[in-house]
Amino acid sequence: MPLIDVCQSVIFDCDGVILASNQVKSEAFAQALPDEASELVKEFVNYHKENGGISRYVKFEHYFKNIKKQAEYSDDLDLALNRYSVYSRNGLMQCEEIPGICSVLEFLNTRQIPCFVVSGGDQKEVQSVFKERNLGKFFQDILGSPLSKKENLSVLKSRNLLKKPGIFFGDARSDMIAAEAFDLDFIFVAGVSEWGEGRTTCREKQISTIEDFEGFIDGIGS
Repeated sequence: MPLIDVCQSVIFDCDGVILASNQVKSEAFAQALPDEASELVKEFVNYHKENGGISRYVKFEHYFKNIKKQAEYSDDLDLALNRYSVYSRNGLMQCEEIPGICSVLEFLNTRQIPCFVVSGGDQKEVQSVFKERNLGKFFQDILGSPLSKKENLSVLKSRNLLKKPGIFFGDARSDMIAAEAFDLDFIFVAGVSEWGEGRTTCREKQISTIEDFEGFIDGIGS
């Protein structure tokens, strides 16, 4: 397990890592397509679960272009995105936090270890939700889509904020790939992850796995 108390930067995904919002997001993707064929919506939700951490803009375009194979879909895409935004934000405001996350964030803040959010969720939405939930105070910056996770890590690197050693807490393949690309230690938060092969993949790659953050900092610095 990487030593969090000696890190120079710590990155957190949002859904499934800070907020227990994975199921909320899956339901929102389905609710955003109320007039579509149920079998296509089911295929779309499965695609979403298999591609955690990818922006909603990419996912809905994939639905209309590749699943439904609709030639002209710009208006339908906008409607779906608007519906999704409403359902997603409401869900983010109401869902529970991942157990122990605030203790870890307080621990890191006390030691002045810079923390950042790099999410696949819409950046403005995540920033707004974190402000209302009083979580924004823990982070130097909160980044999200439309930029990808790799692009947002590049932004932090260009600003000389992505310092090493660093840890990326994530629950999706896209988190692992982004962490590897920037030489960050990846820790898989598995408790509510929808990454079906996550535990197997991380075990094979000898990547640390935790269910949640309960007891994570017990004994550190004592």
